[in-house]
Amino acid sequence: MKKKVLLVGASSEVAKNLFANYSNDYNFIRLSRQDEESDLTDFDILNPDTFLKTETNIDGIVYFPGTINLKPFKTLKVNDFLDDFNVCVMGLVNILKFYQPNFSKNCSLVFISSVASKIGMPFHASVSVSKSALQGLCISLAAEFSPEVRVNCISPSLFESKMSSRFLRNMKAQDRIKEKNPLKLIGKPKDISSIINFLLSDESRWITGQNISVDGGMSTLKL
Repeated sequence: MKKKVLLVGASSEVAKNLFANYSNDYNFIRLSRQDEESDLTDFDILNPDTFLKTETNIDGIVYFPGTINLKPFKTLKVNDFLDDFNVCVMGLVNILKFYQPNFSKNCSLVFISSVASKIGMPFHASVSVSKSALQGLCISLAAEFSPEVRVNCISPSLFESKMSSRFLRNMKAQDRIKEKNPLKLIGKPKDISSIINFLLSDESRWITGQNISVDGGMSTLKL
């Protein structure tokens, strides 16, 4: 029987790639504020009344919502921090609270963090706060939910997506970003979705509480 997996924020490029390439392996349920990418309408991560109600077991959740709010600290407003935190963290807390009674034994939870949770970069203050909190939640819940439920983070660097398109607007911008990457590459959605597939599958049954970098070496290498 195929595992039942919730894709929260299913309009993201990685979620769409995961759905396109692995639907034969999982029974995906897509939740998104964009109705065309969602299995229900008017979904809102901050409003549990809009969540899909189910009495069946859930074998996995992947939480995609995030922001790329890159500004100098002096121009960031307090509400910028609150908005980013709500999207990245409180939406996830709402999802986990709502669906925890349905977690199956050996359920796998996957959170999408960021390279900004591992290294300091200018203009990432708000993103770093939210994504670092996500990593803290990951390791705390991995300890609390073990041995029945596994919890892991994936921390990518910048990869091709609608959200990052403004940073990859031309070849000059792309070359500048590639030059800062040890592998001289910009990631693609499939680079992230393949790791998510691994973490959802039984192949990763002995992995929990990890923040896995998918970043071309940015978080650990200086060349």
